[in-house]
Amino acid sequence: MQDTLGWIKNGVSLQDGSALADWELIYQDDRWRWQYDTHELTFGIYHHDGQYWKLYQVRFVAQGASQYSYSFGGQACRMVQVEYTKRARSTHSHMLMDKGQVQWIRTYEYDPEIMKVVRHGDESEKYGAPFTEIEDQRAA
Repeated sequence: MQDTLGWIKNGVSLQDGSALADWELIYQDDRWRWQYDTHELTFGIYHHDGQYWKLYQVRFVAQGASQYSYSFGGQACRMVQVEYTKRARSTHSHMLMDKGQVQWIRTYEYDPEIMKVVRHGDESEKYGAPFTEIEDQRAA
């Protein structure tokens, strides 16, 4: 099962041979979060190959510059959207989530004790199940 896709060329193409331009952006977070005293992060959720993927975007100001520079960070992670069924700590962000709040989490962070799935990718040979319970990962 494949839960991540790395970049071949940052912001252009990924290791499955796809072009980012062909991915469908379905959600763009509008908040930038300060990271590591050097840059800010935000993210978008994309639909590609029957799955939902999170891509981080980074912005920073280079020494001596007067404008932001932008890039993508890390790799694409396969995601599932959940709704919390009670107030609980997020398995993804570790933030306190209220009942009814919706969040994108990694496919292996699903906990049926505190959430229900509201959107997920397709089951396939390439990717396996659209999500797995977090307990399955703890036992592995």
